[in-house]
Amino acid sequence: MLKWSVVFFLLAVASGVLGVIDNNLTTAVLAQVLFFGNVVLFVVFTLLGSMTAQALDSPSVDTRRRDS
Repeated sequence: MLKWSVVFFLLAVASGVLGVIDNNLTTAVLAQVLFFGNVVLFVVFTLLGSMTAQALDSPSVDTRRRDS
């Protein structure tokens, strides 16, 4: 999704240089929506990953079972 926001940003810059007004506004808005959506997803998944990493840090050892 970040790649698409970069593509739409480049399209917005190119259409701005060429003077296409309607296309420039549309691609700029799409680039902003995709970029900030990507930032929000990054923050959410980073927080979720940091919460679950604590449970995975300690190895689960079963001390009740001993093989003789």
